[in-house]
Amino acid sequence: MDIDNIIPHSASDFGAILFWVIIIILLIAAIVIYLYYRKVSKKVVKIQETLDTPLNTIGQMKEGKEEKVTEPTELKDKAEEIIEEEKNKL
Repeated sequence: MDIDNIIPHSASDFGAILFWVIIIILLIAAIVIYLYYRKVSKKVVKIQETLDTPLNTIGQMKEGKEEKVTEPTELKDKAEEIIEEEKNKL
């Protein structure tokens, strides 16, 4: 294959013009895909950073759950005390 075959010599040289048009389209597509990939990968990194929770936060979440478990029993005890006080008043 000679280099003269891919250089258009006239406007009627359809094959060479088509070759360069395809090359330019492929280059533009590659650049667009690369830029899109960079944009999406930055978003993924940001999402991962917000989803990562340090171990201290996990410990606080467990403590919070334990407190929620103890609160209903405390409320139940207080309610029973109030009921007993009301029964004693009658």
